[in-house]
Amino acid sequence: MWDSGVVLGKFLEHAVDCNVLNLKGKKCVELGSGCGLAGCIAALLGAQVILTDLPDRLRLLEKNVEENVRKVGGRGTAQVRELTWGEDLDSDLLDPLPDYVLGSDVVYNEDAVHDLITTIESLCGSHTITFISGELRNDVVLEYFLECALKSFILGYIEQRIWHPEYRSQRLAIFMMTKKL
Repeated sequence: MWDSGVVLGKFLEHAVDCNVLNLKGKKCVELGSGCGLAGCIAALLGAQVILTDLPDRLRLLEKNVEENVRKVGGRGTAQVRELTWGEDLDSDLLDPLPDYVLGSDVVYNEDAVHDLITTIESLCGSHTITFISGELRNDVVLEYFLECALKSFILGYIEQRIWHPEYRSQRLAIFMMTKKL
């Protein structure tokens, strides 16, 4: 589990608790879910979440969703789907388009940036908000991601004073993106 997933999950929880964000009944897609922490938290906060990852990671993800969302009986729902960035998206991801797209530690490799941005573009409508969290470990990859994202998205950095007060780190960043019209 990456620190950026913990921080993103706690950011969502804090934003909902402070009435800055409402996830109840909102469609949410998590990209590169890994163990699915942020997506599971979103489901527990009321979102209808589709957690996605590569085929070889789905078994653990499905187990975590079962143990941490379905058995607990949160306010929202969680489903697991295979998704390879840059490939065609299944209709359940696109109809309707999500209200939120989440990604934690998804900006890690320059070669994957183009496919990640293409996938986010496909998922986003004019109303969709994307939250991307990550560790600030490779300036070249992050700069390339930001450069590519700025072609299609309005991008903002979420200041740490807005994060959960017990889950702040200078090593991490959370970005918010909305599609340009």
